[in-house]
Amino acid sequence: MADESPTLDLLERLAAAPDRMTIDALCRQIGLPEPLVRGRLAQLVARGWVDADAEGRSYSIGVGALRPVSAYLSADRTARLAGPILSRLRDQLDESFRLVRLDGAAIVCLAGRESAQDPGGPAVGRRFPAIASASGRAILAHRSHTEVEAILDAGVEPHTADSVVERAELYAALSDCRTRGVAYERGEVIPGVGCLAAPVRPPARPVTDAISCCVPLSRLTPDHTEDLTTALRRAADDLAALLA
Repeated sequence: MADESPTLDLLERLAAAPDRMTIDALCRQIGLPEPLVRGRLAQLVARGWVDADAEGRSYSIGVGALRPVSAYLSADRTARLAGPILSRLRDQLDESFRLVRLDGAAIVCLAGRESAQDPGGPAVGRRFPAIASASGRAILAHRSHTEVEAILDAGVEPHTADSVVERAELYAALSDCRTRGVAYERGEVIPGVGCLAAPVRPPARPVTDAISCCVPLSRLTPDHTEDLTTALRRAADDLAALLA
């Protein structure tokens, strides 16, 4: 059986790239010869997993890659149950709300309900470093010390001028989440945007998910923060109860 790891490497590189990638760039990043990369890309293009330009010089992830994503989300009970809860939050507070899951050292958005005043658009599939985001901190606050240490030992890269990178401050943020029931960050991932997130804590199960809300700092007044905090805690508890 042929080694499938180059194919998976190609898909992961293309999925993570902010723009189309050339053959040269893919070969450099993956460290494989051009004929092998071209052959695997041709197979992926034929199946719709990868999109090629007219000259076959640059590539991006294709619409076919949505098939396993759709299957995963359809089969995921938490994502299904979260939908009505996220809709209720959006309708009550006119903000965008998301269900986020821990994936290694990152968090990924599984479901979202977008507010009309959110210019960012749908967030499903977006990934961010877990320790830098409110969602990741909400989850990591209830994970093992060993797991958190491994993420910190790998290094914390600042994303903005407000990013927290010191280990003591990050541990303090996790402790604060355990006390308040909600994690916060202000402009640490996206300049000018704050985020709040509450962990979903089903009985007798590891914490893997959080419900989050990102708001421009200009709208994140003390009163609005308090309203969001209360709503997020209640929503996370409601989802956890449904998962019991």
